[in-house]
Amino acid sequence: LMKNFLFLDFDGVLFDTLKEAYILCRYAYFGINYFENIDLIEYKKFYRYKFLVYNSWQYYYLMKLIKEDLSDDEIIEKFDFYMENRDTKSEEDFDQKYYYAREDLMKNHHEFWDSIERPFKFFYFVKQETVNKKIIPIIVSKKNKNAIIYRLNQYELFLPESQIFGKDELSEYKTKADFIHIYMNKNKIKTGYFIDDNSNNLEPCKRYSEIQPLLAGWGNIKIGEVGYTEKELAAIL
Repeated sequence: LMKNFLFLDFDGVLFDTLKEAYILCRYAYFGINYFENIDLIEYKKFYRYKFLVYNSWQYYYLMKLIKEDLSDDEIIEKFDFYMENRDTKSEEDFDQKYYYAREDLMKNHHEFWDSIERPFKFFYFVKQETVNKKIIPIIVSKKNKNAIIYRLNQYELFLPESQIFGKDELSEYKTKADFIHIYMNKNKIKTGYFIDDNSNNLEPCKRYSEIQPLLAGWGNIKIGEVGYTEKELAAIL
């Protein structure tokens, strides 16, 4: 039986991690306590524009914009402007606070931290198909590897560490597609699927005919984009 090699993003594909990101960003940018009630209007905006961000330091610029009363186009335009005129000192400070807060939450407020991240239905499909040996999942994520392992184990999907690639492992590659291409070559994998909720990550797959990119429509996709539903992807796979 032929197995499907499945390269998977983590946040927004397997787990809904946006609430955690929002709480960390709010702390890192405004100094707001983790346990403060979530401002739903602000959170909605955060959710809507999250697609602009694919590295944690970029959240600094999203938080800069979140209080502004701008149209979708204006927000996107301003964000692009910031990307071209970066304030590296501020974004590094922000990023340090962001990761400090994540460590602090994990270590010192563990139950609360555990409660803010939930698996999508698609996670259970992947878990089932892995157990049935129909697919081989390989995680390709900008998240910290230990956090990924912890969360998968919590929901009893025990993957070998050699199938989990996080922030540090990916840092030397320009795109996830480049990483997947090299990984597939090395492991003599003829074809593979790559599921991400950020089309910026899928775009570079055009260069590699062995990678079939699939946009997860339930994640944090761009305004106006339509991806696959969890059901549709399950059918494809």
